[in-house]
This record gives sequence, C-alpha cells and structure tokens, in this order.
Amino acid sequence: MITPDKKTKKKNIITALAIIVFMVFLFFFTLYNTGVFDRSI
Repeated sequence: MITPDKKTKKKNIITALAIIVFMVFLFFFTLYNTGVFDRSI
C-alpha cells in the first residue's frame, strides 16, 4: 500500500466533508420541495 502524505490526507478529508455537506444540502432541498416544511425557498 502507498502511504499517503499529509497533503493527500488533508485533501481527502476536505473532499469527504464537501461530499457530506452536498448530501445534506440535497436532503434538505428535497424536503423543502416535497413540502415537509411550509417555507418558501
């Protein structure tokens, strides 16, 4: 296995956080669109 340096590890963590944030955003956006919350975007 290749041992990743700190720069690669930091980039992987940032990428993972970005994906998680994007998924949460899509989740809430879908809930708003389906009318679970009675608020307008």
